Amino acid sequence: MKKTGKTALTLLAVSAMFLSGCFGNNPPAGTVREKPVTETSGTVTETEPERTAIQTTETEITAETVATEPAPGEKTPREQAEDIVSGMTLEQKIAQMISISLRYWSDTPVTDGKAAEQINTIALNDKQKALLTQYDFGGITLFGTNTLGTEQTLRLNTGIQEAALASKNGIPMLISVDQEGGHITRLATGTKTCGNMALGATGDELAVRENAYIIGSELSALGFNNDFAPVLDVNNNPANPVIGVRSFSSDPQLVSRLGPAYIEGLHDNGIISTLKHFPGHGDTDTDSHTGLPLVDKSLDELKSLELIPFEEALKTADMVMTAHIQYPQIETQTYTSKESGKEIYLPATLSKTVITDILRGELEFDGVVVTDAMLMDAIKVNFDPIDAAVLAINADVDMLLEPVCIVDDESIEAIGKYISEIATAVSDGRIPEEQIDDSVVRIITMKIENGLYNKRIDTENDVINAKELVGSRMLHERELEIAEKAITLIKNNDDTLPLKLNDNETVAFFYPYEGEENAMAFALDRLKNRGTIPENVTAECHCIDEKNAAGFKDVISSSAAVILAVETYKRGNMDVSASNGWQAVFADELIETAHSLGKKVVVLSMQLPYDAARYTDADALLCAYCAMEMPVIPTEYNGETLTYGVNYPAALITVFGGNAPTGKLPADIPELDENTGFTDKILYPLGYGLSYDR
Repeated sequence: MKKTGKTALTLLAVSAMFLSGCFGNNPPAGTVREKPVTETSGTVTETEPERTAIQTTETEITAETVATEPAPGEKTPREQAEDIVSGMTLEQKIAQMISISLRYWSDTPVTDGKAAEQINTIALNDKQKALLTQYDFGGITLFGTNTLGTEQTLRLNTGIQEAALASKNGIPMLISVDQEGGHITRLATGTKTCGNMALGATGDELAVRENAYIIGSELSALGFNNDFAPVLDVNNNPANPVIGVRSFSSDPQLVSRLGPAYIEGLHDNGIISTLKHFPGHGDTDTDSHTGLPLVDKSLDELKSLELIPFEEALKTADMVMTAHIQYPQIETQTYTSKESGKEIYLPATLSKTVITDILRGELEFDGVVVTDAMLMDAIKVNFDPIDAAVLAINADVDMLLEPVCIVDDESIEAIGKYISEIATAVSDGRIPEEQIDDSVVRIITMKIENGLYNKRIDTENDVINAKELVGSRMLHERELEIAEKAITLIKNNDDTLPLKLNDNETVAFFYPYEGEENAMAFALDRLKNRGTIPENVTAECHCIDEKNAAGFKDVISSSAAVILAVETYKRGNMDVSASNGWQAVFADELIETAHSLGKKVVVLSMQLPYDAARYTDADALLCAYCAMEMPVIPTEYNGETLTYGVNYPAALITVFGGNAPTGKLPADIPELDENTGFTDKILYPLGYGLSYDR
């Protein structure tokens, strides 16, 4: 089955010093030296051993296009920003408060959000260039439709900045991407990294910072300047449909410890960080992309859990993204839903209580606040778009993310109308112009402080440098090593692991989606090259694809052991009676068949770790926290190598003894009831994890 540094850096051949455990010769202030240890739930484990720092040299660059310094002299960045804003029209200021997207383009009519012919935007067409030059948009977000290759992505970002700099005010754009790592990545080339929950399983700030450094180095090389990351949501609800492994942990203290390390890794490469989703999306059972969640908690309850990571990370963060979630005990103002006609509470994105009183007031954040996408159903379905804009701006939100889907001539007209209607709201007194000014000053101040005005563009050299760095063997090796640190051993009856195979023995490997067999080939080749397993060990790989396990009886009988990968994305995946529970059906049959033949079964929990409570009949159980596939086996690293998941190979390497598991559960794993529902009883607690020697 197929799966559906705060310091502004000049562009270098590679970032000046790659983090390698010790961050080169001089670790930043606060970094622990000499066999640092990190404590997780009372268990002290050594961090990774010291590695050799990778040194690079700076390349002289001749600028083709340079953004002009906003103001000379000794003025502060804010004073410089105020000077720029004073010369802008109201419409230009409003445009600076908007971050757009250009996912695709169509010259055919759009119906229900889709056109008969859609062309992914991998380079700007003339109309898109004119749009960026006409308006002073504050930012743009790129998605998977925009980022198909290293050189292509860099040239697209360069074209975006050149079009923006050609506008009357010449304000550089915030070029953003959701490159969280792991399950949420947009780049087609480069590294995926292991994802936040895997990082939470390491419990290691240095590993988190290095992981974010890898992400930041690639983003910087490709011309991005902002990452919509890290996710600081505390995933304390196992049934959460949208956060899950995007969260570091269900423990707010662990999230609070790791979030700032992630920010530092981005800042080390001059990448702006955006915390999300304030004030917390971890305890919802509704996805705000498709509905309007409600969390019935008081402010005191949020302070005791959801707000803890934000309070710490806000000290160094640049931006905060809001959540489209109702908090009726905190924001009592209502709005009549345009869809249902019923009264709904203002979500956090539109709430003055949440943004002005709590985020700005109690937490004293004076950076840039950006909404989550205004096209998500939570807002689009329930609110008039101008009403939503007015409420958000008056709540002290600075940037409106994707208010219009710009895909054709009609939507270009729509974004112009959107700006004009917000200007009308200012003129008729619904929005004070001072509110607009304050937001634009914040945005431009942030751009000045983060070096966007000093960014030099030298496209041909930039392409050479990007291809040397993005997806390099060095970065892929490090992302795999960090992923290996995350692998968590939950069960190991009778020392099933590591598998001890003799020459010519075969293991049976079952997995739910196409592409995972490449991870096994990759792992076996790596293990054989290291002498970990005999040269003639083989694996018989089968994509289960809703098949019946009984049909594999001969395969199981002839194998030394059985490895089964399961990928749980929703509770229904664990329920044999559910339409999407076919993996559970196969797993139960496979374990029973294997045991009847005297074979041991190793289960790999590859996505949500909560299924560890479902497959307790396995002889051994490992959690890996991100089920991204390996579509092709990498044979060369030339800057255009496709991204691939590292958690699958990390888990398989661990199974065969190439890595000793040290990960600890970053979330409580509750017992399941007879309907595979989550109970209040904890089966495997936060911080639990076994190990064995390599």
